[in-house]
Amino acid sequence: MFFREIVNFVLPPVCISCENPPEKPNSFLCNACSGKLVLFNNSHPWRDLYISGGNIDGSFSLYKFIKDTPIQHLLHSLKYEKMKSIGNELGRELGKNLPAEIKFDYAVPVPLHKAKIRERTYNQSDYICRGINETTGAEMMQNLLIRTRYTGSQTKLNKTEREENVRGAFAVNKKFKHFIPGKRIILADDVITTGSTILECARALKENGADYVMVCSAAYDALD
Repeated sequence: MFFREIVNFVLPPVCISCENPPEKPNSFLCNACSGKLVLFNNSHPWRDLYISGGNIDGSFSLYKFIKDTPIQHLLHSLKYEKMKSIGNELGRELGKNLPAEIKFDYAVPVPLHKAKIRERTYNQSDYICRGINETTGAEMMQNLLIRTRYTGSQTKLNKTEREENVRGAFAVNKKFKHFIPGKRIILADDVITTGSTILECARALKENGADYVMVCSAAYDALD
C-alpha cells in the first residue's frame, strides 16, 4: 500500500480515455468517461440464436462495444498495454451480474494460441476469469480449453468467414477432460462479436459432458 502511494505521487493516475485525473481512487476512468459506457441490452436477438443451438445455456455481456469510446480504450489497455487489473475489475462486475441461483463450478477463459501468448505474454481473458472467481467462487480453470491451431485476427472477416476460421480450432485439454462431466461452467472473453469463437468453445465443453455453459464478456459488438 505504501509503495502504491509513492507511485501515485510520482506518477499520478489519469483516466485512460481522456487523461484527466479520475475522481475516484484506483479508477481507470474519470466520471465523465465512465458515464459514456453503454450497458449492453441482453435481450438482444443474439442470445436466442446462440442458446437455440444447444451448446449455450445462458449469456451476459456488460457493455456495448462502441469504437473510439471509453469501452474500446479500456479493452485496448487490458489487451495490449498490460493493464491486467482492468480485467480483474471487469470480471468482478460480470460475476455480480451472473445468476446467483446457479452454483458455478469453473470459470474458463477463451484460450489464445501459444504463438499469440509468446507475442503478448498473457491472455486478457485470464484476468477477467480471476475477477469472476472473486465474486462467484467458481474455480478458475485456465488450461481447460486449448486452441489447437493459429487462426489469426478475425477483425476484417464477416460472420461466415469467422465461423470457418475458428471451426475446430478449440478442444478440451486431455489432462483435464475428466473435470468436465456434469459441471456448470462460465466461459469468458473480453469481446463477443459474431460469437463464432465462443460458440466453438462452448461446443467443445458440451461435447465433453458439461451440464451448463454460461458465456459472458466484458463487451459485445452488436454490429448494429
